[in-house]
Amino acid sequence: MKKLSEIFGRLFAGLETFLIQFPKTVIVLLLIACGFSLHYAVHNLGINTDTTEILSKELPFLQDRTRFLETFPQDEEAILVVVDAETPERAAQAVAYLGGRFRRETEGVESVYAPGEGAFFDHHGLLYLDLETLNELAANLIEAQPFIGALSSDNTLKSFLEIIGLALIAEDRGLPVDLNPLLENAGHVTEALLDDRDIRLSWQQLMLSDEQDLLSTKRFILLKPVLDYSELIPSEKALQSVRAIVEEAKSALPDVSIRLTGEVVLEHDELESVQRSAQIASFFSMILVCTALFIGLRSVKLVLITFTVLLMGLVLTAGFATLAVGHLNLISVSFAVLYIGIGADYTIQLSLRYQEFLQLHVPQQQALIQAVRKVGPSIMLCAVTTAVGFFSFVPTAYTGVSELGVIAGGGMFIALVVSVTVLPALLQLFPLKPGVNLSQSTFPDWVYEIPMRHHMRIKWMALALTLAGLGLLTQVRFDFNPLNLRDPKSESVATFLELLETKQTSPMTLTILADNELEALDKARQLSRLPSVESALTIFDFVPEDQDIKLDTIHELALLMGFRFATFPPLQQDSVDNHLTALTQFKNRIEQHLQDHPDSELIGNLLRLRHALESFLLQLQSKSLPEQESMLNRLQSNLLGTLPDTMNLLLQVLDADIVTLDNLPKDLSERWLSKDGIFRIQVFPSKNLGDHENLKQFVAEVRGIAPNATDLPVIYIESGNAVVKAFQQALVGALVAITFVLLLVNRSIKDTFLILLPLLMTAILTAASTVVMDNPFNFANIIVIPLLFGLGVDSGIYIMNRLRSMPDEQRSVLQTSTARGVIFSSLTTLCSLVSMAFTPHLGLASMGLLLSIGLLLMIVCTTLVLPACAHKRAN
Repeated sequence: MKKLSEIFGRLFAGLETFLIQFPKTVIVLLLIACGFSLHYAVHNLGINTDTTEILSKELPFLQDRTRFLETFPQDEEAILVVVDAETPERAAQAVAYLGGRFRRETEGVESVYAPGEGAFFDHHGLLYLDLETLNELAANLIEAQPFIGALSSDNTLKSFLEIIGLALIAEDRGLPVDLNPLLENAGHVTEALLDDRDIRLSWQQLMLSDEQDLLSTKRFILLKPVLDYSELIPSEKALQSVRAIVEEAKSALPDVSIRLTGEVVLEHDELESVQRSAQIASFFSMILVCTALFIGLRSVKLVLITFTVLLMGLVLTAGFATLAVGHLNLISVSFAVLYIGIGADYTIQLSLRYQEFLQLHVPQQQALIQAVRKVGPSIMLCAVTTAVGFFSFVPTAYTGVSELGVIAGGGMFIALVVSVTVLPALLQLFPLKPGVNLSQSTFPDWVYEIPMRHHMRIKWMALALTLAGLGLLTQVRFDFNPLNLRDPKSESVATFLELLETKQTSPMTLTILADNELEALDKARQLSRLPSVESALTIFDFVPEDQDIKLDTIHELALLMGFRFATFPPLQQDSVDNHLTALTQFKNRIEQHLQDHPDSELIGNLLRLRHALESFLLQLQSKSLPEQESMLNRLQSNLLGTLPDTMNLLLQVLDADIVTLDNLPKDLSERWLSKDGIFRIQVFPSKNLGDHENLKQFVAEVRGIAPNATDLPVIYIESGNAVVKAFQQALVGALVAITFVLLLVNRSIKDTFLILLPLLMTAILTAASTVVMDNPFNFANIIVIPLLFGLGVDSGIYIMNRLRSMPDEQRSVLQTSTARGVIFSSLTTLCSLVSMAFTPHLGLASMGLLLSIGLLLMIVCTTLVLPACAHKRAN
């Protein structure tokens, strides 16, 4: 080790002697190189923000996904619009309104699909009821025929109240629904109006009280946006257009809730959150980094020179990234953080050793040469070992980190070159004065002697902590659910989690492709019997059963209803006097019914309705005539406004005909049966897949029958498995390669072990901290590992090289510029990233927290454990 160090030291000294004679030339040449690099990067470096590109396409689960999307591309990268209204009628109106607006938006929206909506389902909706429900509906409609006929002639509040009043007097139940629900809803409508709120009575809910699928007030629209992956946020323009339409709809339909979610929106919101968080973190990081550098270097001039060197190296690394890879992905974009974290380490070590020589009254130029000679071999070894560590990620299937490994690995050699050329050249042009005595101790001497004085205690304590950490490693887990990295309060995440709670609306489904009809039906039957599966749908589920019987019932109902209108008439305007007379007479009839039938089953709702009507009439007395007219018209609209739409829909479904695969709507059938005859099976979970164990069970059971099942649940789990496997392979490879390089250079097993000791301890204890602090590894914070790997090796090399070169073995290494360099370099990196722990983005927060823990552990292991373990040999 000493021989190689001496050889490289003399080489660096000779190089510096030559370069220092021409500092301006060195700087000009590097600036020209930076200019070319910056120009090349700006015009050629792309940004690929497609999250599907960060893993190798050769992975089997991604090949399954690719086959599915090639066969059924309609819903790839979709925006899910969730519409909630108080009534089914209002929800349908909102979907129709939004669908029309989205279809006219040609720039940002490629296609629009509203499941279960449109002319086909309006025409054939009754065929999708079961026979019992259809027969009950038919019986209710037949009984209500006189009521419907009367309103078709006079669709007013007066006519409506007169019919119910007559029914009460005659104890007639000839209404489209039981009288209690009608009276209850009429009471709600009237009470709401007293509070100046509009609640519309849903006639669909009254007529189909038991058919939840048809009465759902939650509807969906699937949008396929136009994405631009050359932009940092590919969906930005499309979502701006979509959200503008949504805001317009919210103004037009203030009583309807419209929310956006789906993978496109989730990823867009996450990228925006990352940007906001990064801006917040960057502001505080810059302040903290400058403070840490100034405290460590104790020179404003040296801090500015350090920033200049780092900036030049960063520009050259960007050019290298353009040449070697050509683009940045969502992972490799962090190369700047890695470069600054590790590159600053090189400049700090050189700067502090240079200051140390100045304090020893070594002449300026000779101080520069000696600093590079003493530190240069360590920096070169650090660059080689760190680059080897990063290059170990290149062969893995994690493409995002593989590309990061290429860029960061090359960046380490760029950092080496820039540090040993530009930094000395700048210091030659702008030399430092000795200034503050850096050798002066900040703490009492006994503090620096702790590693030697208490080396046995430190060794035993380190051993105990390491063994405890190893014990906790069995509980380390990887959180593969990206939802846990996102802001749970954002609309897209909150809506997605809400949908997961309901079996019928869960967006986390699985898809299986079948080559023929028999295979599709057979697998669907098998899947439906699984405990974790709620249902398994195929295109055949859209062909209703028992159609002949149902059509007979529907056609018979049409004859018995005998409608004499092509469309149900809209609400008719009426005078204030007629409205008031009708309300007063209806209130009197309620009172008469209560007197005649004190034990009536209607008594509860009648009492409530009577009270509401009394309050309503009393409130009207205090209003002007125009205000009375407005309130009465609102009451009529809220009670009868949805009836025309319901009856017009009924007219359509009474004219239903047979449904076959051939006459299914194209936008529906193409999502279930491809042009090549491939059938799609969509499997819905029976449990909330927001729970980790439920998700694993669902995927495992379904893939037990259909190994090639794909979609979000599989992507989440398998992506996590692929990432964990990639990091395991890379870290083992990196450790082996770094160990080989250290053995080759040091030619000492003990020295190699001691250099790796801080890294190994830091890795074990950092991983154990994820268990203790319930901060599991995830897609975001796992990027901390290569950074800690590089810094951990570098710190061990610096301390060991200084220990072996110290003439007085009794002197504490903690009092040297090397130890200060290790500490302040780590603190600089910590300051640059620790602010992320306090950002709103949960992924960045977990990264900042884990990195802070890892860097603090590394400082302790390098400055305490390593000198303590090396002390015995030093004696």
